[in-house]
Amino acid sequence: IMLALTTAAASASASIVYLAHNGNSSTNWLPICQQFDNFCQQTSGATVAAFITVVLFIFLVMLSAAMLRRH
Repeated sequence: IMLALTTAAASASASIVYLAHNGNSSTNWLPICQQFDNFCQQTSGATVAAFITVVLFIFLVMLSAAMLRRH
């Protein structure tokens, strides 16, 4: 359950970071990273940390499955 929730949160964070960096011309959203550089650095770092957490959870699931298979 935590792997699914973390993956969803990381994906949502990635979409917000993408919009902050590039904007969306069809909805008239301008990129905001030129005005709020510190915000973009923090959200980008949080997104990277979220995806690292997803990889760690995948590793834990695989490790748990291997331990269950042994017993």
